[in-house]
Amino acid sequence: MNRLLIEAAADLIARTMQTRQTAAGIAMALDAAGMLQSPETAAEAERLRARVAELEQQTTAVRVLHVEYPDSEHCTQDDEQWPCLTVCALGAAAPASLWQRVTDALNALVDAGIPVHVEPDGHLSNPAGDEHIEWDRAAGHWGLVHDDEPPLTAEQAEARRLGYRARMRAAGGDNP
Repeated sequence: MNRLLIEAAADLIARTMQTRQTAAGIAMALDAAGMLQSPETAAEAERLRARVAELEQQTTAVRVLHVEYPDSEHCTQDDEQWPCLTVCALGAAAPASLWQRVTDALNALVDAGIPVHVEPDGHLSNPAGDEHIEWDRAAGHWGLVHDDEPPLTAEQAEARRLGYRARMRAAGGDNP
């Protein structure tokens, strides 16, 4: 039993019930949020997560080997001119950590003169308070939320679900 998934589903159901949706509307909202996956889709998603983690580990291992000599502009692994071809192929001569990129993004807002408020519950908001970066428990991701956005209707949820299924079928990852 996954407590976080159950809480996310319960939260989504409660929010959907507040819009006076039928049982079918609630089911469509759950499906649109990706909470009603087939066993095949869930297995494929897990396989892809494992593959991404494996590739990230391999990339990290290669980056550790390919560093610049402290006293010359050459790579310690292959003596090529820095940045070497391997580092260039990996995307950056000086890869920033994920946390550094998040810090840089927040500082870019500050540098642009855009104040950021950290609310007591931990989400970030703009000065007007009508735009927020909030944790979406149902989706399991951070998202940009505008206060003027109405909740999804049953038709919108169904359209998202059908779009998701079509994309998965096109990618060969979902059986209708």
